[in-house]
Amino acid sequence: MSTKQTSGPSKAERLTSLIYALATTSRKFNAERIGSYLAPEGSKETREKALDRLKDDIRNDFGLQLNKEVIDGVTYYSIDTTDWFLPPVEFSPAEAGLVALAASLWKDTKLQSLGLNAAARVTGHEGDTSPVASLAGSLVPRLSLDEPNFRECALAVFNHNTLKFDYRSSNGAPSQRIVDVWGIGQRYGNWYFTGYDHTRQDTRVFRLSRVQGKFVNYRHGSGASDPSYRARPEDFDMTKVLQDFDLQNPGLVATVKLLGEEAIPLRAQAVNGRSDQDELQIGYADPHSFAQQLAGYGPAVKVLAPGELVNQVRQILGDARTAQLEQGTKDSYADTKFRPHRATGRGTTTTQVMRNIDMIQYVHAHGIVEVEELAQRYSMTVAKVREELAMIMMCGVPYGQHDELINVNDGDVESDTVTISNAALLAEPQKLAPLEAVAILGGLNALASIPEFEHQQVLNAALAKVNSAVARFDGWNGALGFALSKARENDIPQQLIQAIRAQEVVRIDYYSARSRTHQERDVEPIRLIEDGAVQYLRAWCRKRESLLTFRVDRMLCVENAGEQFALAVRHEDQQDVQIRYESSADDLEVMVHVDAEFLPVIEAFHPLSWSAGKVGAGYLANVRFSDHQVAAPLVARHSGKLTVVSPDATREHVVNWLDEAIRLYED
Repeated sequence: MSTKQTSGPSKAERLTSLIYALATTSRKFNAERIGSYLAPEGSKETREKALDRLKDDIRNDFGLQLNKEVIDGVTYYSIDTTDWFLPPVEFSPAEAGLVALAASLWKDTKLQSLGLNAAARVTGHEGDTSPVASLAGSLVPRLSLDEPNFRECALAVFNHNTLKFDYRSSNGAPSQRIVDVWGIGQRYGNWYFTGYDHTRQDTRVFRLSRVQGKFVNYRHGSGASDPSYRARPEDFDMTKVLQDFDLQNPGLVATVKLLGEEAIPLRAQAVNGRSDQDELQIGYADPHSFAQQLAGYGPAVKVLAPGELVNQVRQILGDARTAQLEQGTKDSYADTKFRPHRATGRGTTTTQVMRNIDMIQYVHAHGIVEVEELAQRYSMTVAKVREELAMIMMCGVPYGQHDELINVNDGDVESDTVTISNAALLAEPQKLAPLEAVAILGGLNALASIPEFEHQQVLNAALAKVNSAVARFDGWNGALGFALSKARENDIPQQLIQAIRAQEVVRIDYYSARSRTHQERDVEPIRLIEDGAVQYLRAWCRKRESLLTFRVDRMLCVENAGEQFALAVRHEDQQDVQIRYESSADDLEVMVHVDAEFLPVIEAFHPLSWSAGKVGAGYLANVRFSDHQVAAPLVARHSGKLTVVSPDATREHVVNWLDEAIRLYED
């Protein structure tokens, strides 16, 4: 057998076995027995803590409840499976396609994979057989989950918890808050949460990235039953909170001066028209996000007012310069090994256990499955699949007999096919676990927030059916919200959506960052894709005779060309409706270092290779840029969380570019 041998059961094996055993009514497990299995060499206190963690893991990661039963003065535990299995729900191909589309909207590879597997399990339809692209409609969002505190905040929402945390407002003012958390959602590419703020005695909305440090669970006294706790209103809708949030906060106006051609796209945001004048007034709502955007233009724009925004831009540029100067050269990483794909490690125990249970269910449902098929389904090597099958084979009732272990191929994990018997309990499709529900319900809610979504009736039907497959979190759907940023707030996106729906050719005055010029193009628009605060148009360009991606914020003008087009093969977009960055072999190869929390920024460039493991706080990646000038705005916008390692000419250009931008504010 080519699998790894260990001195004892792994944590994932123990958790899988306990879920299997605790859901079997024929055996009783008390605290001592569970604790000794989880921590065989631990003290009594260690075993008690292990049991407490098990309760939290089962509740928070799998959506299950650990029940207690006292018999002769001894407390025994079991898992309540009455609301564990999926109800018999039938999805139409169109509904299944929308569920798969919802899961595929996530940029985060792990969450998208988790969601697609869950979508296939819930609907009974494999993701690659559903007409995903045709269901996307004229506008589709791309979603991200890159906030380190997201999980704790989401669990607080769905467990009706109160959180205590340090917070820094958009103007930099620090404070400590105690909040009964009601909902969490995404807008402008940022995550926000809301609830009753006891320190302000009112409801408040918070940006998750401004939380300083970690959340702390706070108890008013007796928890949710305490009079001090403010429960989430029954009609609560996080999407509506996000939509109303902009109306409750008056817009701010900045005065900027254009100093270079690279800043031409800012004309499209000016509230004083899109004339050729160099001094513009631009409205904004979030000072920090807007400061990052302006810093990305470097010496091509100078912020004149207000003073707070000037200071933020100066600070972002300064932090970026400091980080770039402190970054080591390529020689500093001479011993670093690279591989084509980023190493994601073994993943969390929870992820592995969920995958194991899903694998058991998948194999059981199909009777016999090729090992290669499992490797493709779970994005693993064949060797890794065999390793996990060997682990599943050792799972079963703790301290049970040999025939109480899960039977995988009668012990032959080297076979090219897989069968699993005597695991009927785990073989039934389970309801969605919390993160699976985030992936699917989050995507469906994002689609539901699109104005005049073309498949609203099918979406409503799919959403109602998926809600029955969610784990036992009260108000899950309404507590998770999404709202698109500019679909109803800017005339150009409206023009484009109308043209997409009417299949009309449009003429755009477009600024190209690659050529640093703006020119008119006649295009046949297919769909808008909203990625955070940026919208992209996928369209057939008649000049280039190819399907291209255009940034909407670089369109200075859009006019109807007075001509319609018929949909044809040339308009067929990618099935996963994602934005593809296309590089050329002639492009410049650049090595960058990116902090772990900003990985999606570089993943969008489809790196040629990644460091085999973490390097410091992040990863090294080799990417292709059209020239040296692409890197500098990225370094600036992310305040030094992304830096250039090589080549030296690019490093020098970034520093000189930042120096020139900083000098604008040294008067």
